[in-house]
Amino acid sequence: MPDYAFGGPDDIDRAIAYLVALDDQQRNALAVIEIDEAIDEAQAEFEKSSADPSYVPTDDFIVRLSGYLERADDAERP
Repeated sequence: MPDYAFGGPDDIDRAIAYLVALDDQQRNALAVIEIDEAIDEAQAEFEKSSADPSYVPTDDFIVRLSGYLERADDAERP
């Protein structure tokens, strides 16, 4: 998503859903820990952006969020 623009809490919520589904499928313990950390970070950003509509996460998080959403889009394609 090279032209991704942060779309607010809905984008983060969609990324969380993708990460949870990925976590449920994963059997590697280290990968599960990494995914759980990504979910925790996304949930914290979701809460901040839900509480304050003008809140914009860091550029680093937005890059990761864009990647999650891109992979979610790929997973949804038949």
